[in-house]
Amino acid sequence: MREPTDDVWETLATARAIRRFTCEPVDDATLDRCLQAATWAPNGANAQLWRFVVLDSPEQRAVVAEAARLALRSIETIYGMSRPADDDHSRAARNNRATYELHDRAGELTSVLFTAFRNEFSSEFLQGGSIFPAMQNFYLAARAQGLGACFTSWASYDGEALLREAVGVPGEWVLAGHVVVGWPRGRHGPVRRRPIDDVVFRNHWDAARSDIIYGAGARKR
Repeated sequence: MREPTDDVWETLATARAIRRFTCEPVDDATLDRCLQAATWAPNGANAQLWRFVVLDSPEQRAVVAEAARLALRSIETIYGMSRPADDDHSRAARNNRATYELHDRAGELTSVLFTAFRNEFSSEFLQGGSIFPAMQNFYLAARAQGLGACFTSWASYDGEALLREAVGVPGEWVLAGHVVVGWPRGRHGPVRRRPIDDVVFRNHWDAARSDIIYGAGARKR
């Protein structure tokens, strides 16, 4: 269902990860607007040490599908996921079905690989500040136009080597992220997030509100 919006606050509040897509292809003009938005992102010294690779050929989609299969194997282990039973209609089951559908249909979808040049004077985590805003701009521009998008881990785990070789990304470039994009089958938002009182501290660290919950329910402070 297409729900474009020019309201920046609506865009931010309803930019849910979309994992179910129609079969309608994304036209070049719409995709290019997302890519243009990515180039407007802030980055260190305006050096623009990024390159964005659109993956939409049959050959590259096949590689993406294999990368998704390998990523799913890791995700199932990390989060203790499995395909839900047909008669399970819980929220967790619905979410898991959407995740499995995304991975199952990976070879049918258009996606973008985000790469960043690896410099020698800062950590990769710090350098992420010059590529992740571009990914977020792309993601929000997709939502604004009524597209659905989802950040994936397919360029990580064992899929990184597959995608790097298939695309021909040189070793000095980091595979920083991967985003699937398409027309959503369903509705956008609203996003579900913790209230700001849970996550915003004023001037000092608040140990009482710093617990983190991991996949299996273990807590760490």
